[in-house]
Amino acid sequence: MFGSLINPIVHAIKFKRIVKSAEDGDATLQYKLGVMYHNGSHMAQDYEKALYWYTKAAEQGYPPAQANLGEMYEYGYGVSPDDTEAAHWYHKAAQHGDDIAQNAFGWMVENGRGTEQNLDEALKWYRRSAEQGNPDGQYNLGLMYHTGKGTPQDYKEALKWFQKAADQGHAPAQTSLGDMYAQRQGVIQNDIQAIDWYHKAALQGYSDAEVRLGQMYEERKELKKAMHWYSKAAQQGNAEGQTNLGLMFVFGNGVIKNSVIAYVLLDMAVENGSETAKEIRNTVAKELSLTYKEEVKYLQKEPEKMWILIENAIK
Repeated sequence: MFGSLINPIVHAIKFKRIVKSAEDGDATLQYKLGVMYHNGSHMAQDYEKALYWYTKAAEQGYPPAQANLGEMYEYGYGVSPDDTEAAHWYHKAAQHGDDIAQNAFGWMVENGRGTEQNLDEALKWYRRSAEQGNPDGQYNLGLMYHTGKGTPQDYKEALKWFQKAADQGHAPAQTSLGDMYAQRQGVIQNDIQAIDWYHKAALQGYSDAEVRLGQMYEERKELKKAMHWYSKAAQQGNAEGQTNLGLMFVFGNGVIKNSVIAYVLLDMAVENGSETAKEIRNTVAKELSLTYKEEVKYLQKEPEKMWILIENAIK
């Protein structure tokens, strides 16, 4: 009985001490207090108070607070979004060696967000972040080499940095690595390796990898597996996954043809911006009878029922 009372009391005492030290100017504890409000640790989440304490610490030159303050301004947590302020604070933290801020500032510079676009600078900051082992920095540096953005295209360098990030469990890098093996970019084509990397990313719920995995299995005529992964991606709102799964129902590829399910999936893809799905959906619509149109309306109102039907079709 007493244990349940002691813990809140201990937390309250610790919290008061943290607040007192923060008010006295301790930058480390100002930052810690900001994190607590940011994450809602042992208190109600409060972005405005998080912003207040991050600012106090950031103005004293504390890099982690500067990085977090940049994020608050970038995404509008507790304040109106402000790319200029975000870039300002990311840059300060980056100059102090914060690897997260170096990557974030690199992205701002690459895209001209809150600062002038400068691909050479973006490459520099991604490299600094990457060399400290930051997987996002490694991935973004890999992308620059892969696309030849800000530097001559170099698949070997891209592969190196994607590999480093992928080895840390970075799902987009794992997917990009899979792409390189599937498309013979800087390596000998190896579908087994591609599937392996796509699978690692897909198991983390990364929808682009789920789509790629579905495509690989569809090409190999392993249609149940293809449907499984397309369905995973489709349920996350991935337009390509919705389109590919819809096409399987349009043509009865590995499943009994079903124009109703096909239409609903393709319509979802259209809502998510797919122009490819739009033309196919309109063609499917011409085949729908009045009864089928009522079924479409029902599944659009009750999408969980459609996913059950699809799951049963996969089994």
